[in-house]
Amino acid sequence: MNYIKKKFTNFMNISLKILFLMIILGSIGMSFLSLIKLSFKNIIYLIISSLILFLICSLIGYFICKLLKKGYSDKVILLIILLLAFSLRLLYILLIDVKPFSDFEIIYNCGQKFAYGDYSVFKGTSYIARFPHLTILTLYFGMIIKVFPDALLVIKLINIILSTINVYIIYLISIELYGNKKESIIISFIACVFPAFIFYNSVICSENLAMTFFLGSIYIFILVIKNKKGSLWILVSGLLLSIGNLFRMVGIVIIIAYISYLIIYYQNRKSITISILLIVSFLIPLGTTNTILLRLNITEYSLWHGREPAVWTSALKGTNIKAIGMWNNEDSQVAEKYNFNYDKVESACKSIIKERLTSTPLYELIGFYIVKFIGQWSSGDFSGAYWSTGEISILNSRFTLSIVLFFYSQMLYIILMMCIYKRLFHVKQYLYNKLINLLYIIFCGFGMLYLITEQQPRYGYIISWVFILMYQLPVRQTTD
Repeated sequence: MNYIKKKFTNFMNISLKILFLMIILGSIGMSFLSLIKLSFKNIIYLIISSLILFLICSLIGYFICKLLKKGYSDKVILLIILLLAFSLRLLYILLIDVKPFSDFEIIYNCGQKFAYGDYSVFKGTSYIARFPHLTILTLYFGMIIKVFPDALLVIKLINIILSTINVYIIYLISIELYGNKKESIIISFIACVFPAFIFYNSVICSENLAMTFFLGSIYIFILVIKNKKGSLWILVSGLLLSIGNLFRMVGIVIIIAYISYLIIYYQNRKSITISILLIVSFLIPLGTTNTILLRLNITEYSLWHGREPAVWTSALKGTNIKAIGMWNNEDSQVAEKYNFNYDKVESACKSIIKERLTSTPLYELIGFYIVKFIGQWSSGDFSGAYWSTGEISILNSRFTLSIVLFFYSQMLYIILMMCIYKRLFHVKQYLYNKLINLLYIIFCGFGMLYLITEQQPRYGYIISWVFILMYQLPVRQTTD
């Protein structure tokens, strides 16, 4: 490994040690904060119910490990895990039937209007016109509503199928990363029972659709890097990423991560060709889809350039110290204040952001961004329990199902983070298994994105699989 690679890898490793320590401490802190408003009796109920869920999960894991030790076929065990994954997700959506609310209700209602031939939801100052990155999701809802009587159930069933596929793709990626099928079985089991992967199947969010394509793209990318597929297969990787990006427009972060990895770790002429093919295969589907929608007069604005400068209004919220960089009424009204005039809203956002960053003491800014980072990544369910239950009450208005599921998720998440943190000290592993650094670069890319823009734990869900793949680093590493 040359000097630049080694220096960059060491720098990233040190940075991740600091970042993951903050996540662990933040996750522990958030667990205790969830208890504050509860009575002592409810705290006991919460701990007992969470421990029961944890015990069930542990027993299933123990059963899987026993099968491995007894020499059962990896394919048989993987099939059991996939069937379990499907069953858990199906059981969850059948037991907890919550209708869409908040932003998801708005998007779903827009999909209903589109299904009945009303294109006004994509034009003027409507919600989708202001945030056109939600256009494809709205069209998707509309088409399902038009075909199926119980559209919500169909959407959730599709979520389950894709989520189960995600478990399988994570298994395939882990084999390429670590070259150990038994370790990959364990990783696939973690993906099977990972709380956010179960909870979000009840939520009609774009991440459920985009994640499968993102994971597929990463798997193909790794195969090309390892010379198991020809360079032209990178077109498939770029295409899959572009499709996922149409549903959740954060694919640019992964493209930058790919190219960064190629520049730092691949370093040959072939990397230039791969980078160009990636960019082309990513941009063409995006541009083609956008052109078709405009020419059919379905949309009024480009998918990346709506009535409102969404990037700047998001960044504006992201610099609001009082709101910890989250959604707030003050910043959300800026667009309306300037009557959705794109240039005026953008100019106002830039001015306010500049004033906040230059007038706030440096120590306060540093503290703000540390708290913001912790807030983004310290929720073990990525707010999945809340969005999938709608605050369903169990015993009283304060003791809700989402609190039980959140606390249980925190227990698993803290253990997972501690395992990842421990592995960061295995020097030979992170220095010589270069592919692991692709995961680190992707995570750091999203970490930086959410430091700049509005933060919500839900936004981290799209990249939550990266923690599962970081979990187990075998002692013997390849030098691919």
